[in-house]
Amino acid sequence: LIKNMEVHHHPDLHHKRKKFREYFLEFLMIFLAVTMGFFAESYREYSVEKARAGEYARSLVHDLEKDTAMVRIDTLQMGIISSKIDSLAAFLKGKGIRDLDNRQVFAYTHFDCQYRPYTWSRATLDEIKGSGSLRYFSNDSIIMKISAYDALTKHLDQDFNGDEERKNRVSEKRNRIVDLNYGLEDSIVFWRMSPDSIMRMVMTKELREKRPALHLLTRDMNDIKSLLNDYLEVQNQFKGRGRVELPHLIREAAQLITLLKKEYHFKDD
Repeated sequence: LIKNMEVHHHPDLHHKRKKFREYFLEFLMIFLAVTMGFFAESYREYSVEKARAGEYARSLVHDLEKDTAMVRIDTLQMGIISSKIDSLAAFLKGKGIRDLDNRQVFAYTHFDCQYRPYTWSRATLDEIKGSGSLRYFSNDSIIMKISAYDALTKHLDQDFNGDEERKNRVSEKRNRIVDLNYGLEDSIVFWRMSPDSIMRMVMTKELREKRPALHLLTRDMNDIKSLLNDYLEVQNQFKGRGRVELPHLIREAAQLITLLKKEYHFKDD
């Protein structure tokens, strides 16, 4: 009976102690795995941000090109207004109130002192700022140019508000000096018409409709001079805007476009 009994061997619960080399290798494997995962995630985020920056850059280039075209038109309008003010100043030079009639002053002041409002293409720029995506641009020069351009457009918006106030002041004063009741419809054609052509149009309308001649609403030459001063103030503002600020903005936009195209390897569309 004793011979048939099985002998049970208990497992050896005493593990052999690992060598330092084995612990170090295990630690190194875990460290490398974590590090590689971190770098892989960082690279993925970098790739996503770089791709997003490229999308923003392309959209921003299109917006800047539209802004530049818009500003060139405003600059042209300011030049036309300034030229008409020159004509008014030359016409009034050396004249007294008795040398003027309503028809003449009407013709030489029959233009609007306001260029069209700035219509900046801000969608991309506002999204970049609002989402904190400016950090996607790794080139510091691009970041500085974007910030400077944004500040300049806001400054020009403030200038426009001042220009509009001056335009309203001129219009109000003109309404107190010139009888405007000629029944002419305002038209873009007047931008291209000379004062002589406008006077002929007025005279033709008076003769055809047998209208009596209209008279100036003032007999004081100082009122006319005050009106001219307001026009000249408008002109001075436009000259500064057209010779300095707007050309500066166009240069800034062009430089930013060049930087973006170079950084993100855009080809001209």
